Amino acid sequence: MIKKLGILLTTSTESENTHTVIKLTEAALNEGVEVHIFLMCDGVYHLNHERFVELAKQGARIVVCAHNAIERKEDKKDFVLWGSQYDLACMVKECDRFLAFN
Repeated sequence: MIKKLGILLTTSTESENTHTVIKLTEAALNEGVEVHIFLMCDGVYHLNHERFVELAKQGARIVVCAHNAIERKEDKKDFVLWGSQYDLACMVKECDRFLAFN
C-alpha cells in the first residue's frame, strides 16, 4: 500500500517553509510516498516558483485554493489543480500523515 503525505503551505516564497516543503517533498517522493500539496493564503505565490513546477513533474499533486489565487491575482498554471477548501478536506481525510506549514 502506497503511503500518502499531505502538506498545507500558507506562507509566501520568502518563508523558510518553502525550502522545508521542497526538501521534504523530494525526500518523500524518492521513498515512493505519494505527496499532495495544498497552497492557500500567501502560499499561492508558489505558483510562480520553478521548484514547485519540478515537484509536480516528479509526481507531487499540487492543488491551489482558487479563491486565494484570484484574490492575489494569480493566473492558472498547468501544473496545479484549481481547487477549494473541499479539496483540502479530502486531502486531510485521505492522507496517512498531514503537515501544515503556516
